[in-house]
Formats: sequence, structure tokens, C-alpha cells
Amino acid sequence: MVAQIMIKISVITLIVLFICLKACAQEFINDDFAKIWYKDKTINYIEPISNYDYSSIRREKIILTPTEKYTTPHNVYDGMPVNLVVKRNARIGRDLLKKGTPAKGIVELYTTNGMTGIQATMTIGQIEIQGLDSKKLGYYFVKEGQNRSTWILPLKWALTFIPFVGSLTNFIKGGQAVLKPGDEIPVYYYYDWI
Repeated sequence: MVAQIMIKISVITLIVLFICLKACAQEFINDDFAKIWYKDKTINYIEPISNYDYSSIRREKIILTPTEKYTTPHNVYDGMPVNLVVKRNARIGRDLLKKGTPAKGIVELYTTNGMTGIQATMTIGQIEIQGLDSKKLGYYFVKEGQNRSTWILPLKWALTFIPFVGSLTNFIKGGQAVLKPGDEIPVYYYYDWI
């Protein structure tokens, strides 16, 4: 009985809220400054590949590994080149991509570790392998540090009944993202990409 009354009150409250929001709705604000600023400028848009046949998934897996150690936040920055090599032999059509073939990538994005156990991340992109068409490579590689928030947040909420003790867990930081030789970066070479 009490649950039904609470549901009815919640529904009535939501209906009144939506009616008030509708009554207070205004017309979109026109940004005259943006119109004037972009009037004589050209904006380049990236066009998607329109003539690609997505039904073909013929691909070959290539495993890359870094040649040196990269760790956040000491020696990593956005746009930093990363030296890579092919870790295992891979057959690309009739050709053999030998172990040790040089490759390179770019650190496209990195985030430092944060409070409450949030881990650092490092995203590697713009990978080029010597002797292969880089437009036919498909990959998405993110190296993450240790995520400590999975145990810090429950601990924080468990300690909130003691004043200020739960807040002390905010000072525990997450792990650093470390990319070292031996780590595997999977890259796929798609034969039918244009």
C-alpha cells in the first residue's frame, strides 16, 4: 500500500516537473560572434571512406612490441614518437613480415593517475610498419595502470560513518601506465581496405 502511494507521488512529481520544464523552455540562443568569426574561414571535414566493402574481413594479425620503456608521467607527452618492432613473424599475402622489422607509433593521448585510485592511461596510434601501407592497418591500443578505485570507493563509503576518515582514501592514487619491451600491441592488416 505504501509502495503504491510512493509510486503515484513519484509519477505526479515527474509529470509536474516536465510540465514546468516545457513552460520554461526557450528558443535556442544564436551566437552572433561565432557566425561573424567563421564567415570567411574554411572548415575541413574528414570524409568517411564511402567505397569500402565492409563485408570483407580478410585480415592478418601483427604483434608489435616497444623497444624501450615508456611510463607516465615521467617521459610521456602527447605526440611523442614510440619506437616499435614486430615481435613475431607474420605472413602478409605472399610476403613475410620478419621479426624485428621496425615500426613506429605516436602517443595520441595520455592521462596521469588521479586521486581515489584512478589509473593513468596511454593511447598509442598512428602506427606505421616499414614496408606496409599504413592506411590498411587497424588497431586500438590503450595501456592502463592499476585501477585502485574498485576497492578504494567501497572502503571510502564504509568509513564515512567516522567523520573525515572516509575522505582520507581520496589521497590514494591509481597506478601508472607502463609500456615496456615484451608488451604486445596487436595490429591488424586488412587486405581489402582502400
